[in-house]
Amino acid sequence: MSPSASTQDLAVHLTALPDREVAALLVARPDLAAPPSSSFLALATRAGAPGSIEHALAGLDAPTLAVAEAVVALNRLDESGRAGGAGPTEVAEVVGNRRVGGVGGASGEPADGEPLGDPADQPADPAGLDSAASVDLAGLVTAHLPLPAEQVTEALEHLGRLALVIEGRPAAALEAAFGPHPFGLGPWAAEPLSAEQLPPTLEELSEDAAGGGGKPVISAASVEMLQALTWGPPAGTLRAGGTAPGAAPLIERGWLERSSDAHGRTRFILPRQVALALRGGRLTREPLTTPGAGDLETVGADVVASEASFHAEEAVRLVAALLEEWGREGGTIRRTGGVSARALARTADALDLEADAAARIIEMAAGAGLLGLDDDGTAWVPSSLAAGWLTDSLPQRWAPLALAWSGSARIPWLTGTRDDDGTLRAVLSPALEAGWAARLRARVLALLGDLPPGASATPAFVRAALTWQSPRRTVPGGAISAVLAEAETLGITGGGALTEAGRILARRAAASLDEQAPGLSGGPTDPGDAGRAEEAGGEAHAEPLSDDQALTALEAALAADLPAAVEMILVQSDLTAIVPGRPAPELAALLERTSVVESRGGALTVRFTPESVRGALDVGYRAEEITQEIGRYSPTPLPDSLSVLIQDAARHHGAVRVRAVSALLRIGDEATAAGLLAEPRLRDLGLDQVAPGILVATASAGQVLRELRATGLAPVTEDASGHLVVGPATAQQACRAPEPTRPGSEHSVRRRRPGRRELTTLVGRLRVGQEALQAAGETAVATDPVHALAVLRQAQSSRSRLRLSLAGPDGAVQERQVRVMAVEPGRVRLRDVVRETELTVAVHRIVSVEAS
Repeated sequence: MSPSASTQDLAVHLTALPDREVAALLVARPDLAAPPSSSFLALATRAGAPGSIEHALAGLDAPTLAVAEAVVALNRLDESGRAGGAGPTEVAEVVGNRRVGGVGGASGEPADGEPLGDPADQPADPAGLDSAASVDLAGLVTAHLPLPAEQVTEALEHLGRLALVIEGRPAAALEAAFGPHPFGLGPWAAEPLSAEQLPPTLEELSEDAAGGGGKPVISAASVEMLQALTWGPPAGTLRAGGTAPGAAPLIERGWLERSSDAHGRTRFILPRQVALALRGGRLTREPLTTPGAGDLETVGADVVASEASFHAEEAVRLVAALLEEWGREGGTIRRTGGVSARALARTADALDLEADAAARIIEMAAGAGLLGLDDDGTAWVPSSLAAGWLTDSLPQRWAPLALAWSGSARIPWLTGTRDDDGTLRAVLSPALEAGWAARLRARVLALLGDLPPGASATPAFVRAALTWQSPRRTVPGGAISAVLAEAETLGITGGGALTEAGRILARRAAASLDEQAPGLSGGPTDPGDAGRAEEAGGEAHAEPLSDDQALTALEAALAADLPAAVEMILVQSDLTAIVPGRPAPELAALLERTSVVESRGGALTVRFTPESVRGALDVGYRAEEITQEIGRYSPTPLPDSLSVLIQDAARHHGAVRVRAVSALLRIGDEATAAGLLAEPRLRDLGLDQVAPGILVATASAGQVLRELRATGLAPVTEDASGHLVVGPATAQQACRAPEPTRPGSEHSVRRRRPGRRELTTLVGRLRVGQEALQAAGETAVATDPVHALAVLRQAQSSRSRLRLSLAGPDGAVQERQVRVMAVEPGRVRLRDVVRETELTVAVHRIVSVEAS
């Protein structure tokens, strides 16, 4: 295989592509589209940058990534064997022959059906740029990977469209992306090894050393060294005073190389072609197989619907209870952001949940827009949407919760932990926002949507499947289990299996993933051109549902899964009651006010207590109304014990009365105080006199100040100690429900996919810039930073001289005649050939670069 493709090679390749394929590259790798590049050389420099390469690799599945790594692992500067060396093709041939002849067997033809293929069909020089080179490369990779030839060919084409493999050669940065030891292989041997010098497979050597007949090829100690190095890591360091008795025979045969590390310690390295021979030509130890769903438990459709509808109803009930609790006393905010720990503990106690489960419910409510900040911005309270939401039906209340969760970037399972800076992650704080969380939810939903109906996915299976889809896109520990638990809590899954409503969300998730990572086959740039999509090998997906359409579909799906409502309650003399099924909405609301739940399931069991009845009296029920409402649903007369309980609770209710006061007014003149009480324009302030010259108001202090000033008075603000507060006035709004506030939503960033017209403009700009660059020839002056870096890297490879214009600390520009020693991230190491000195220059200080 030929050397890796340089930036200049990539620029030439991109220039030769038709406009359609250049546009497809910009769509497939959106980081190359913005900001636009000035020429194909600048585009090649950006496409070959390590960050861009890593971004492209993150979207590859396991087989395609393995093919990319194989291209790097099998890449060799000279495989033709000019010095008698054996390259990957020769290794495959030797292994194929030995599979017939054994350890010391003679050469022979590979057995039928061997996965390594026929080496005769793989010419030893795949460096050509014609179509045969692609066939040779595909055959070479197929001989070393457990993948079908068709899949390898498709993967190589895929990598070519991504500009990661250029005419059979890997991009230079692709080698660095896989590190110095791709597939755990060491470097190629310093001294050439012929095909006859390569060792047998490790299994054969192990059997030979363990066998009792005859002298083994190598000793058992040598075999142990090979066993430790064959599958990586390929290098080992000998500790001080240690010995390696098995190393000498291996070094003598050329199967092991000796070197020294920076501390002078002996280091042994297994050459790459030796390791390939020991592995039997295989690059991977395990087969590349997709995680199968056959072992997953299958749950019946009735069980899925029953479990999911129960959890959906429970989630809605908990959100309603949260709104009621925070309507009485909001969730106070910490100085560093987020809900305080005390408010979270109070809320968890009110909802009868653990703190982590309460945090999950709070985040769900906020994501649906049911929470907002109060007038002072010091507490979370129900938003203006909450009142209407509470009056909707169960499906109408559940749908926005599920839809908001599916696209949420919140990570509530990390509540109470600390970030890298030591900051506590609190509920509804910006620290519980992560861009990867929204994509993870979409990936999980899309994966569940691809499973057979009723398949109950486990966290281990989901992690394995997501890792197969994108091995280089790591998922934080615990995140998958948390997302699956959230889906179960919301009723999107039941018993681990996706519901019909969940499949609606799964289709939206799959469409969003396709939009974020569009097809890489050079498909159409306009979504409506399905014909061209099929020609390019892509898929034309159905238009995803809008939010309104999705809400309607989710409501219908949940309504179909809900069991029939029951309008009957069986009240017993021990003050317990049973609803034999799912209570009707009116009955459920009544029981929520008047009782406490003892158990939920196929039937609902509640208990009436003095505290629960007091809750109904607090919201305006009278004792007679409570008795009448409960009796309306009971087929038998209510027991006397319940009537006595209700009457007793009503007698004690209201013995102490508390008035909410937002502001206190101190007035020295009693006549002025009386005038304020009689002023009709101040009726909205809720003024009342509690002592001579002392008035209280139910309106906020800001509103009181504003209204009093409107009447011609000049009020001032004082603190709790009676001292005058001097500072800017804070006019506050009238007491009302705030607008919805979604935590962290203002920080979300979504990369926009360029449209067809924009792509045409970008490609045209690249053509014009490249033509201007070629017209200037060697005299071209690189002023664009990307272009300048490309020229610097070329000069480093060719060791040519450059003329640099550098901006000094004072802004003055100076010229230097230099040779490039190294191009590093953010800086360049140079040697001034005139002054014979070395200098390191920050990239942003380079004004221009031109050939000397």
